[in-house]
Amino acid sequence: MTTTSAQPSFSVYIPWLLALGISIVLMSTDIYAPSLPAMVSEFAASEADLQWTLSVNSFGYCLASPFVGPLSDSYGRKPIMLISLLCFMVASLGCAMAPTLFAFDVWRFAQGMFSAAVPIVCIAVLADMLQGRRFGTMMAYMGIVITLSFAVGPIIGGFVGEYYGWRLLFYGVAVAGLLIFTLYQFLLPETLEKKTPFSLSGICRTYISMFKDPIFLLYGMITSLMLAGFFAYITSSSYLYIDQFGLSKVQFGVVTGIGMVTNALAHLVVGRLIANFGAKKVLRAGISFVTTSAITMAWMTFLDVKSAYILLAPVLLYNMALGFTFPPTSSIALERFRHATGAASAFLAAFRMIFLGSGSYFAGKAYNGTLSSISSLMILFAGLTVICYLWVSLLQHRRAKKVPLAS
Repeated sequence: MTTTSAQPSFSVYIPWLLALGISIVLMSTDIYAPSLPAMVSEFAASEADLQWTLSVNSFGYCLASPFVGPLSDSYGRKPIMLISLLCFMVASLGCAMAPTLFAFDVWRFAQGMFSAAVPIVCIAVLADMLQGRRFGTMMAYMGIVITLSFAVGPIIGGFVGEYYGWRLLFYGVAVAGLLIFTLYQFLLPETLEKKTPFSLSGICRTYISMFKDPIFLLYGMITSLMLAGFFAYITSSSYLYIDQFGLSKVQFGVVTGIGMVTNALAHLVVGRLIANFGAKKVLRAGISFVTTSAITMAWMTFLDVKSAYILLAPVLLYNMALGFTFPPTSSIALERFRHATGAASAFLAAFRMIFLGSGSYFAGKAYNGTLSSISSLMILFAGLTVICYLWVSLLQHRRAKKVPLAS
């Protein structure tokens, strides 16, 4: 039996409120990246050990993701987000006070678990209120705020880490979490119109149906693979730029921030492009950007470029590609499971974080102090992204012509 409540009308402030919450929790993923070299000394650990702290956060996120969406479909969007935010604040404080690397890993895992609800449920809230091109357009505009926060995050992380230490960053994340909790408590409406009873067997059936949908999976993989390549770069570039190229933490934060500003500008353009031309055409442009980025990165690796500022060229293209692919892939994929938006949003989020964590993990294993150890992974994931795009395009083309295709 289901219960229903009146669905609130769309208010223009809601997407920005949602974007602010997503920004805070996602910023916590790698805000301390400029301090990784310093943390190696503090914890008397290896570079790979510290890079693992990025991956373990992603894996915690993945563990919680499959349950967050269905829980929000059953008990409402707002209660799940508020409870998760409280736990996220506690985990952030644990990270700030961690006496050992093992304790830091445990709290990072917990932080990842409890951060999962905000991005997943926020997207579900938006999908409750909007559909089709309007949803894709608003996703792009939300992406502007989110990526601008990512641009500011490394700069803040570099500055605070340089002058006050990395622990203050996590205290700041906890305070920001409290701010978001307060705003959501008083300003965010409940948008779920129809509640469905929570059922583990129902969850399994829903996710099995998603696994059986190759188009849904491939659109999810496109962004996931690109994020894997990007976080392979983020994870190791701090060591390369600071230890090998001689940049300070602040300079590294600025270089990383420039890339994210490009991503934000891409989202600004994408919102209007999706409204005018549709999601698939915009996605095609994003694929062309990631292809060009991979070719440029391969060329610079061959030339053995040793300047962080010259390397910005392919990195900016990669950031632009992310801005052009995330909104359309989310829009197209979620449209296929509109009857289970929360679960579909959770599935996509878990998918992305698995690849993101894997990208960080492999970067930690592969890094050897050279550009090639970073660029090879970026090129690999970019190539796999293009393959997935070509595959899903062929699959949709053949289905449109009603020609059988093994999936």
